[in-house]
Amino acid sequence: MVEDSSELEPLEQVSKARAELGAFLISEKKNGTVNFDIEQNIREIRAILKMNAEIFDRCMKFMTDASDKSTSFTRICFGDVLVRERAGLTQFITKPKREKLSFDTTSLSTLPNDLEDIIIKHNMADEKLRFFIDFEMFFLKSLILHEVVLEPFLPKLKEHLMTIQVCLGNIDEWTIHQPQFAISFLEATFSTKIEVPNESVILGKHACDCYCGHDSYEICLECRRRYSDHSSINLRCPSSGSNLFYKEFQCEVYQELMNCILRGKHETSFDVNNGNEQARLKKFLEFIAIDSLTAVS
Repeated sequence: MVEDSSELEPLEQVSKARAELGAFLISEKKNGTVNFDIEQNIREIRAILKMNAEIFDRCMKFMTDASDKSTSFTRICFGDVLVRERAGLTQFITKPKREKLSFDTTSLSTLPNDLEDIIIKHNMADEKLRFFIDFEMFFLKSLILHEVVLEPFLPKLKEHLMTIQVCLGNIDEWTIHQPQFAISFLEATFSTKIEVPNESVILGKHACDCYCGHDSYEICLECRRRYSDHSSINLRCPSSGSNLFYKEFQCEVYQELMNCILRGKHETSFDVNNGNEQARLKKFLEFIAIDSLTAVS
């Protein structure tokens, strides 16, 4: 007959629970499936926490909104190199674009059942980060646990922290490393410095607010006419209707990478986040170099 622990005296129940847990730990240690070494686990958890904090701080600079289940991030990236004709020149440009993506960040906001209710968790004090658990504090508070409890607790905490590291790694890759991959390629290929716009800059098609103006051959994204065809006072599109409903010159931010004089008309694009497209762009630039030399000779 199974003994009901509730019928035991309080201290007897504590002793029985510890004995059962001790027997379980001995069994697990013999199987070698889990490392219960407290000192080693503490060292490893410290290292994981430090790494997680570094990645977390980098990623949160790009956070836009959060909840206890998901967090949204934005990035500015350069996806394509566009080749176009302007005023007799073949021009290579790239356009920055702002993208937003949500990630499942449940692991940063909740504890697995094995860790729940053992130590009281506290969320981060920063209002912007209030949905996320302060795992540094959670770990430090766990060290007051009795060794019998701490032995199985630390491996489970370490496992959860590794889950968090995978989550943060995915965010870090999307927000920082992928955009930097494209920027590094563009800078190396065209020997130029890529200027990343700040958050206040409007990206995409918009009514022109460029105080320095545009080249006279720049094409309006609204009416497809040249910049020089528009009113010099209000940039009104030619033949755009009544004064109440007229449209203005529209543009979008871009950076010129290079321009050259080529025979024929060349208009194409290359996705610089794709390895095959990068190789195709390099082949095209080799063709341009040969074509330019042939034209000179």
